[in-house]
Amino acid sequence: MTWRRTALAAGWIAAAGWGIYYLIALAGSSPTFVADAVLHFIIGYVWARAIMAPQLSAPLALAGTVAAGVYTRLAFGFGTTEFLFGVLGPIVAIALADASSRRNILSSVAAFAIGVVAFLWLTP
Repeated sequence: MTWRRTALAAGWIAAAGWGIYYLIALAGSSPTFVADAVLHFIIGYVWARAIMAPQLSAPLALAGTVAAGVYTRLAFGFGTTEFLFGVLGPIVAIALADASSRRNILSSVAAFAIGVVAFLWLTP
């Protein structure tokens, strides 16, 4: 198992676990937590696909990087102890990044930033 798959597995476990927590423990208090749980499950799905893919495609890598940005935003923005796991977002983004050219690095950074900015409006 490579470090990339290990990083993706750690991110997947955290996303799934926090998604279940938000759905079971906090969903009744606010519809925002339901949306947060659904986003965690979508992020987990994308990262699980990246773990299982024999050859990682560019669209899947970029989708996973956007998901890493969304996860980081959710982890730091919801006022729970999930912020302790927020560092997994950038780690997964690095694991999915393609450093073969400057353009690929910039597209990975842009995808992560898009993920963070896209959900700034979602607050508890």
